[in-house]
Amino acid sequence: MAWVAAAAADEQLARLAETFIGTTTGEARIVRACRACGSDRHGKPYVVGLEGPIHVNLSKSGGFAVLAVTDAGPVGVDVEARQPGGIPDVATWVRKESVVKATGHGLTLDPDLVEVTPPGSAPALVAWPDTEPLGSPVWMYDLECPVGYVAAAAVLSNGAPELLMTGAAPEG
Repeated sequence: MAWVAAAAADEQLARLAETFIGTTTGEARIVRACRACGSDRHGKPYVVGLEGPIHVNLSKSGGFAVLAVTDAGPVGVDVEARQPGGIPDVATWVRKESVVKATGHGLTLDPDLVEVTPPGSAPALVAWPDTEPLGSPVWMYDLECPVGYVAAAAVLSNGAPELLMTGAAPEG
């Protein structure tokens, strides 16, 4: 996981994926595929140009982006700025959104159908729609954030993935 300036998030995600597998060819690039409509202009990001099963995700809020790369399984991340009048329970929201991003559903799946543990407790998936089988356990993490932000990550994996974080300053 890495925090970067939001404007360069796709390029930084491609470079992070290369670093993850131990190459610096500059050939990796990020493409998208929308599960609902098939568009390549939005949807879950994927890395192309690298060998091996590499899973990536990113989320932007304000001038920050959080990036995730793993070989453990599909990954989702979400970051939100805490704002007056914003999402009332933003910590629960980012937990839910990280799960639906990991599965590839994104917000095409109603977040009200997903139940996670409340803030202050260890992050975990409590309930998931029976109509959408997951295929593997969900590992959830609350992420350390810059002041004023909240973020979470989820990985679908049969084994506990290792979570590494690096910091960055926002653009501006």
